[in-house]
Amino acid sequence: MKLGAEHQLALLDEGQGDTVSADRAYHTALATFESARDQIKKEDSKLPFLANATTIYDDYIHFLIAQHRPADALLIADQSRARTLAQGLGVSSKNISSISKLRPQEVARKTGSTLLFYWLGAKQSYLWAITPKNTSLYTLPPQREIKEAIDHYRKSLLGIGDPLENSDASGRVLYDKLIAPASASLRPDAHVIVLSDGPLSQLNFETLIVPGPQPHYWIEDATIGSAPSLQMLASSHPAPSAHRKLLLIGDAISPGRDYPNLPMASTEMQQIQQQVGSRDTLHFSRERATATAYLSSSPELFAYIHFVAHGVASRTDPLDSAIILSRSSSAEDSFKLHARDIIQHPIRADLVTISACYGSGSRAFAGEGSIGLAWAFLRAGAHNVIGALWEVSDESTPQMMGDLYRSLNSGLPPSAALRQAKLAMLHSKKEFRKPFYWAPLQIYTGL
Repeated sequence: MKLGAEHQLALLDEGQGDTVSADRAYHTALATFESARDQIKKEDSKLPFLANATTIYDDYIHFLIAQHRPADALLIADQSRARTLAQGLGVSSKNISSISKLRPQEVARKTGSTLLFYWLGAKQSYLWAITPKNTSLYTLPPQREIKEAIDHYRKSLLGIGDPLENSDASGRVLYDKLIAPASASLRPDAHVIVLSDGPLSQLNFETLIVPGPQPHYWIEDATIGSAPSLQMLASSHPAPSAHRKLLLIGDAISPGRDYPNLPMASTEMQQIQQQVGSRDTLHFSRERATATAYLSSSPELFAYIHFVAHGVASRTDPLDSAIILSRSSSAEDSFKLHARDIIQHPIRADLVTISACYGSGSRAFAGEGSIGLAWAFLRAGAHNVIGALWEVSDESTPQMMGDLYRSLNSGLPPSAALRQAKLAMLHSKKEFRKPFYWAPLQIYTGL
């Protein structure tokens, strides 16, 4: 009730043209929200809590932009992002009562990227394109319109056709809405980090179709990754050298008919081991591929961690999302490596790959994005995580993973290595050139 009253007071002051009082009232409302959030101890409860302040953030951001303060609006938007993730990793949170000293252009310079920061609002949405030299603001359509286009395009991507060949308009529409406004900030062969919002977390930007005389997927033009917030990127640091190179777990024994054996799992593991070398790999397969094996293997010592398994994403409780492995005991769920267990075991891996369906999660929370296995590994301390937005093909993935590790061995960073593996598949003449096969896997960057 207090939060709602303070929000309404801010709107009243704004409506009366008292911008100083309105600004103060918005700060007061968000400070009330932060105070309430700080009293929550359980991670499960913190994740959905930001929904209580979403409309306040939205109204405040619109207010700041109307007052010609887009830089302040960007920082307020970022203060709403990845709070549970950042606090769990010890990244200092900023006091909402004062504007952060975060410098977005310095973050762009540090990462060597163009940053595309999105805010989807009820009335209208915004895009900040951030380069080392400048920050530009663009006005986008409201969230509802963007979400409808995303839902339509996802259906096309999950079908048996190729959107590029069947002239599906939604991929071009989304490019025109989300990327084209910032085209002046995107140099050829750019490295782009997307900081998404709301339903954008369920969209792989690589699949957007660049119009023109020769329409093509945006992955042809840019190396594209995803990050939770500017604050997280600013706090990132190089992954420390690990004592051991690769922890490889998969090809589990089916725990039941809901999770049948994966015929190509052993092939994928062999492809990876050929690239890394058996001497640098600790692997667990078949009956040894258990949740207990992962938790007791000192995962914090490995530079790379790779799972080849089924995955399940829980919408009702995302921390119940799990990697499906072999049974380790008679306990009902002994074959599940839950997200809530993953976050309790800190790691320092440069890359965790979840070669499993829906590794990115199936439910998005305000400010936190999609919560699932990828989020859990970021929360545990991984610097990069590859997770899937939809089902992963057991037939095509071994080829992609072999190419991924080949590129990693040649010195490419994870985002560039994944892009090379996808382009090899896209440029092939096989069925696997369709985005259904190469586009579900997406890379997320954390600390």
